[in-house]
Amino acid sequence: MSKKIGILDSGVGGLSVLKEVVERKIYDEVYFLGDTKYFPYGIKKVEFIQERVSEIVEFFTRLDIGEIIIACNTASAVAYDYLLDKFKDYDIKIYSIILSAIDGIKNTNWKKMGVLATRRTKESKIYPTLINKFVSQDIEVYVKSCSEGPLLETIENGIIDGEIIINELKKCIDPLIDKDIDGLVLGCTHLPFIKPVIERLYPQIPIIDPSQEILRILSKEDLANPIVKVYTTGDSVGFERILNKLLNVGWKVEQVEIERSEMIAK
Repeated sequence: MSKKIGILDSGVGGLSVLKEVVERKIYDEVYFLGDTKYFPYGIKKVEFIQERVSEIVEFFTRLDIGEIIIACNTASAVAYDYLLDKFKDYDIKIYSIILSAIDGIKNTNWKKMGVLATRRTKESKIYPTLINKFVSQDIEVYVKSCSEGPLLETIENGIIDGEIIINELKKCIDPLIDKDIDGLVLGCTHLPFIKPVIERLYPQIPIIDPSQEILRILSKEDLANPIVKVYTTGDSVGFERILNKLLNVGWKVEQVEIERSEMIAK
C-alpha cells in the first residue's frame, strides 16, 4: 500500500515544506494543496479558517491520505486543536508546523527569541504559550507580524530577493535585533524562500526553519522518488508558474474547487 501524505497552505508558502518532504524521499505519494482562492489566511476570521482547513482535510481523506501537514502557521495556530477534535474518529495523523518549530527551540539555549509571523498567528499568542508550556517559562518571546506590508504577497508572486524583500525584512527584523534576541523562528512558511536573504542581512542570528524541523517527526523510511500531485483552488496557470520558479521543477498544477467538503476537478 502506498504511503501518502498531504500538505496544505493558503498559498505558495507551504511549498517550502513540500520541497523538504519530496527531497527526503520518505513517501510514495506527496500531495499539496494551495488554497489561493482564500489567500492569505492571516487576515481571515478564526471560524472561517477552521472550517476552511477542515474542508481541505476532508478532501485529502477522500484521496485515502493518512498523514496531513498543516503547513501554515496561521492555520496551525487557530485550527490545529479544532482539527484534532473534528477528525478524532478518522484514521489519520495531523501535524502542526508550529509544533515542529517548538521541537527545534527545545534544542537551543536561547533566552530571548524572535518570531516572524502573520498578524493572526501573533494575535493567537500560540508561540509564547507553547514555548512557556513545552520549553521554558524563562524565554522571552517577541513575535513580530510581517503580514501588514507587501512582504508575503511579494514572495507569493515568486520574488524572493530585491529591494522590496530587503526593505520589508529590515522593518520586521530590526526591532527584534534591538531586543538583543539570541535566535529567530521563521513563523510563516513563506519565509524559508527568503532565508538566504535573512542570513545575508543578519549573519549573526541563528534561524529555526520549521519546514526542516518537521522532518524529524515524519516517516524514516527510505523510498524512491515520490509521485507529486499539486492542487490549487485559484489560478492553476499562475500557481504552476510560481511553483516551478520557486522549486525549479516541472510539475503540473490542477485546479480544484473545495466547498462544503466536496471536490470538483476542473
